[in-house]
Amino acid sequence: MIFNHIISHLKRWCIQKAEAYRRACEESGGVAFVGYQAADELEFKLSTLMDRSFESVEELREEILGLLPVHYEPSVLNPQNRPASHIIDRTNQEFCAFLEEVLSRKDPFPPAEIPYKRVIVGAEAAALKDRFRARWGYVNTSCWFPLIGDEPKEIPEKIFVMFDDFEPYQKQLERIIGLPEAHLFCYGESGFRPEHCLETAELTEYCGTETMYTDKAFSWAIYFSHENTVSFAGAIVPQIKELLAAEKARWNRFEWEL
Repeated sequence: MIFNHIISHLKRWCIQKAEAYRRACEESGGVAFVGYQAADELEFKLSTLMDRSFESVEELREEILGLLPVHYEPSVLNPQNRPASHIIDRTNQEFCAFLEEVLSRKDPFPPAEIPYKRVIVGAEAAALKDRFRARWGYVNTSCWFPLIGDEPKEIPEKIFVMFDDFEPYQKQLERIIGLPEAHLFCYGESGFRPEHCLETAELTEYCGTETMYTDKAFSWAIYFSHENTVSFAGAIVPQIKELLAAEKARWNRFEWEL
């Protein structure tokens, strides 16, 4: 059985808890940030369970509880002090209480209303990373067009703009590529290990990591860079040129400000 509806409700709890910790950290600083990291890491781990088949709710529970002691974030794996350990333990305890509440529920679940995201690891992730490299010449340990020294001449259809020029058109682009109904593959830098790819129904602009998106057929690519560029390649380029026609003077124009 697939339990995406249950997992999505658990993920939403983690997202809301992380946001509460983030706000607390902004207001008072200090140790609250480790709570954000713990909740964010837990949402990442739960995302590895999306679309997986389980024999029963009990098997799902065991799998989820088995994720709790697995850590990728150094500050969660090795808390710096007792207050940090307390926040991490409290977050896990509150999550476990919510988990039991969700699993014991008898009436139908309403939609969790969060974007679909599946964390892909293992052999499936390795195969996808090979496709990103073979099709687009992209690996997550380096930059991509236009930031690389030699342009990928084997990809003739490509264009880039600065993010500020692209931002007003982002919602229109999302409609062009079919979001949120369509699912994309995403590969890029990550603070979490193991290395992974994502299947996602969301296009997220640069937020600290170099990131490339592609449709499931690998017919086009969209790349967000640390240097505030947005690059497009493949079958989508004619539509991008039409979409950004008013910005033509700024196509392929690099304007990075220090």
